[in-house]
Amino acid sequence: MKKKSVLTVIFTVIAAVLFSAALIMSLSEKEKNPFGGEPFTEEVTVSETEAEARTEQQVTEAKKINKETGRIIVNPEQDLWNLVVVNMGREMPSGYKPVLKEILSTGYYMDERVVPFYEKMYKAAKEEGIILTPYSGYRSYERQERNYKNLTETYMSDYGLSRKEAEKKAATVILPPGTSEHNLGLAMDICNTKDSFAFTEEYKWLTENAHKYGFILRYTEDKMDITGIVDEPWHWRFVGTEYAEDIKNSGLCLEEYLELKGIDF
Repeated sequence: MKKKSVLTVIFTVIAAVLFSAALIMSLSEKEKNPFGGEPFTEEVTVSETEAEARTEQQVTEAKKINKETGRIIVNPEQDLWNLVVVNMGREMPSGYKPVLKEILSTGYYMDERVVPFYEKMYKAAKEEGIILTPYSGYRSYERQERNYKNLTETYMSDYGLSRKEAEKKAATVILPPGTSEHNLGLAMDICNTKDSFAFTEEYKWLTENAHKYGFILRYTEDKMDITGIVDEPWHWRFVGTEYAEDIKNSGLCLEEYLELKGIDF
């Protein structure tokens, strides 16, 4: 009996050791991959969609946000300054003012880098009997603010809209300060006091020639869901001669075009 008891103890100890070893190996494998199969490695495969989403998130997080308005703050002094986009979701830095230059002694100003192109376009049109009369070029932040507030107040008083409703409606016509291309000095409203501009010879000439001088028609009715702005046939935006024709031929608005080309705006 004593001999059998000793053997029993020995076998029990051996079994316990083997079980422990097996358990340790099992746990080790589970640490590598708790679901079985090949052990995990440091390299993780990410789908292209996930990678793009992560990149976009990183880019978004890197952008400066105005906490008060929730808008992205753009950099008007970047290399591609002529492609900078401001709208209801994007605004120029507070206090930014471009270096201005007067256009043909008219009392209207634009960014000094744009003026030579507008003047060249103006003279070319004039040779064909077309006068591209400047109506509104650069606007200061303060003037834009007054215009926007005045229109908001008008919608509230004349149409009984709440302030929030009035501000939203006003923004489709006059953008809030800091979000207008006029504040950047890159846009010109061109007028004809006799007719609706879309039916004028000036508009026709611009649609056929403005791209040669770096200007595009910025706001059209079919793109309002993207730009947020009503149809403005008089509003012409400088983007540069290297882009204007391509944008015109694409049929896209500026936001769509830059996104398609992968240009950070």
